[in-house]
Amino acid sequence: MSLRNRSAASAPGRPWRTRAATALVIAAALATTAYGVTNVTRAQASPRVTVAAIDPSLVAGRGAQLGIVEQEAENATTNGTILPFDPSAYTLSGEASGRQAVKLTPGQYVAFKLTQRANAITIRYAIPDAPNGGGIDAPLTVGVDHNGRENTHPQTITLTSKYSWLYNQYPFTNDPNADLLHPDWWITECSCVPAFTTPPPSITKPFRPMHFYDEQRVQLHNTYQAGDVVRLTMPADANAAWTVIDLVDLQQIADPAPRPEGSVSVTEFGADPNGMRDSADAFDRAMKAPVAGGRSSKAIRSRSPHRRPTAPCTRVSASMASTPPMAGVITCTCRTSPSRATSASASTPIR
Repeated sequence: MSLRNRSAASAPGRPWRTRAATALVIAAALATTAYGVTNVTRAQASPRVTVAAIDPSLVAGRGAQLGIVEQEAENATTNGTILPFDPSAYTLSGEASGRQAVKLTPGQYVAFKLTQRANAITIRYAIPDAPNGGGIDAPLTVGVDHNGRENTHPQTITLTSKYSWLYNQYPFTNDPNADLLHPDWWITECSCVPAFTTPPPSITKPFRPMHFYDEQRVQLHNTYQAGDVVRLTMPADANAAWTVIDLVDLQQIADPAPRPEGSVSVTEFGADPNGMRDSADAFDRAMKAPVAGGRSSKAIRSRSPHRRPTAPCTRVSASMASTPPMAGVITCTCRTSPSRATSASASTPIR
C-alpha cells in the first residue's frame, strides 16, 4: 500500500479535507504573482486605522491629536495589485510606510471606508518618472460612494513625479541614464570599487532609484460621514503605466478663518490660494503695501523657506493661532519705529 493510501485508510473522512485544502492552495497560487495579489478584488471587511502603519493603541497618548485618520492602501478594498512586504532599498515597497502598497493600472481603483466625518484627503502616491528623468503628470479620479450611489461627485486631480525620483550615489541625480557619480567608491552591487576592478562590472541602469513618493491634498466636494467610501481610480485613458497608492490621511478641515480687521490679503497681490505655484513675490508686495491708518502691512510667510519677504518694518515676532475662529492664521508683529509696534494677520487659511 502506498503512503497516500495508508494515510487515507487510517484517517476516514480526511481525503475530502485534503482535496479542499489543496484546492485552496492552488486558487491562492493562481491569484498571486511575484508582485502580490492581482486581478482579485480585496474587500475591506472593516476599516483599519493605523498610525505610521502600526496599531494606534501602540502610540496612544503620544504626540498631538490632529483629528487625522490614516489608512494603508494594502488594507483597503482594491482590484489592483497589492505589492508584497519588502524592506529592500530602492523598491516601491521598501519606501512605503508599511513596506506594502497598492499598484493600480488604468481602470483600477482602491477604496477607503471612512471611520469619521471627513471633507479632505491627503494621498501618498507614486507614478513613473519620464524616460530621461524630469517627471510626468498623470490623472487620478477621486470620488465617494455615498447614500448607496457609487463614485458620486468625482473630481480628477493631477499627480506629478516632477519632485520625485532620485538616482545614483550621493549627491544623487535626476537622470536615470547617468553613469556612476563616484566609480571610485565601493558599492554593494558588485562588492567592489568599479574604477579599480578588472574587468569593469556591469552596472544596471537606472542605478539605485529612490524617493518615489509624493503627496497630494484634496478637498472633497462635501463633508462625508462614517461608512461612506472614498474611491481612488486610475482613469482608463491615463498616460501613466501605473499609479501606486501607499496610504491616505482623512480629516475634517475647518472653514477658512474670517479676515481680521485692518489686514491685507496676499491673494489680492497675486498669491495662489491653492498653493500650486510660488507666491513669494505676492507676499513681498503685500508686506510693502500701506494699509488704513498708516500702519505697515503684514502677511504670512512664503512657503519657500529660502525666500524672506522684504518689508518696511522690522518683524518682532510671529505666532499662529490653533483654536477657532482664528485657527491657521499667522499674526506678525512688526516695529515701524523705535517705540511703536503694530500687528496684523493674513487672512489666507493654512491648509
